[in-house]
Amino acid sequence: MKHSLGAVCIVATLAIASAALGHHASNLDYDENTIGTIEGVVQDIFWSNPHIHFYVTVTNEDGGSELWDMEGPNLSSLSRRGVSRDSVAVGDTIAITGTLGRDGRKRIWATTIVRDDGSVVMGERQ
Repeated sequence: MKHSLGAVCIVATLAIASAALGHHASNLDYDENTIGTIEGVVQDIFWSNPHIHFYVTVTNEDGGSELWDMEGPNLSSLSRRGVSRDSVAVGDTIAITGTLGRDGRKRIWATTIVRDDGSVVMGERQ
């Protein structure tokens, strides 16, 4: 019985650790060697844990528009930085700097968000 309980504890610990690592494996979605900046209009906001998302329409080089998924920190981390639900609204024009998505995917992990008036929402002005 002692061996069974020990085995269950080990399996449970490994399962929890695996889930935690899987959740934070941002290198699967983002190319940590590719930093860029996009600018566009916020279309939608997903303000919830585990990470916030802003969906931003960006005008590409050909004059067409592309919908980008901006992902950012969790709500607790944002709150500690002074960022609230009211910091950015649908319709705002923002510039986002961060790690770009792998394989040309239209996504960015935000490290800096700046409004079109130059005020910084999060991070440092680039």
